[in-house]
Amino acid sequence: MDTLVYTADISALNDPAVFERLLGTVPEYRREKAMRFKFPGGRAQSLGVGLLLRIACRDFGIEGADAHVVLGENGKPAFRDEPEVHFNLSHSKTRVMCVISPYEAGCDVERVRPGRSRLAERFFKESENAWIRSFPEGDAQDIAFCRLWTLKECYMKVTGRGMALSPDKFTLSVTPDGILLDHEGPRPEYRFFELPACQLTEGDRYCHAYCLKAMPEGHRVVCRDVDLAGSVRVDETNLPDGKASFNEVAR
Repeated sequence: MDTLVYTADISALNDPAVFERLLGTVPEYRREKAMRFKFPGGRAQSLGVGLLLRIACRDFGIEGADAHVVLGENGKPAFRDEPEVHFNLSHSKTRVMCVISPYEAGCDVERVRPGRSRLAERFFKESENAWIRSFPEGDAQDIAFCRLWTLKECYMKVTGRGMALSPDKFTLSVTPDGILLDHEGPRPEYRFFELPACQLTEGDRYCHAYCLKAMPEGHRVVCRDVDLAGSVRVDETNLPDGKASFNEVAR
């Protein structure tokens, strides 16, 4: 199977009618998790990654696997009934991201924020800081920092250790030949990829990255930006008890 890398804008989920309509299409645990968030933005992010995972499972040929998700020791999610299939999720403000693959995977999306490049001194190696400083001060360095942060998050997530693996414990080098990892020595089995930065209508920019472990040469990766509201249609049927039944229909 191909690796699928899906991204989406969740702005439409800020509409209460759209949110309520699509909430019924995800598994119960995802509905409950989304509704535990106090603010609408958090609810939209949680529902957004749930919708993206549901669509990705359908396209990957394991529809329904997202209803049975378990968490590893450090919180890395996995499919209970599909141990050979790997996935990862990420969200940032109005963007969500999902990768599903036959290979161990991690992904991250981050909004570019002004002044964040100053944090590099705390979290990055000197060679990484030098790479950031090679860009003009200001906006370009903020983007470079965001790119490196998403790449580091991908590796931390694909290992299953998450934030338990401090980002200053390994080094990433962005070169013309690709992104190289040194973690107690070269680790060529981890392959890193970036998606083009996108400009949203409100002016926010995002960096997207993903990492696959032991992906062979020639393996195909399909990247798609998904219209969540347009990719899921909900049909409501009145049941005898007056409740609504929700059925997801792929367009």
